[in-house]
Amino acid sequence: MNPVDIIILALVAIAFVAVCLRVRRKGSCGDCSSAGTCSASHKRSCPAMKGVDQVERELSRGVR
Repeated sequence: MNPVDIIILALVAIAFVAVCLRVRRKGSCGDCSSAGTCSASHKRSCPAMKGVDQVERELSRGVR
């Protein structure tokens, strides 16, 4: 690998980490995208901010 390849990979990795940190802080809920942030009330209703297990529990509640 050339030094240029390593620099490009490093820049991509830095951009990925920056996006992950932004999603962690501001959220990724489509309902909140126009406002730029998710309030606590929106995070409860946003599947993107929940874990898969929690979404599955909510969807299967009441199903026998």
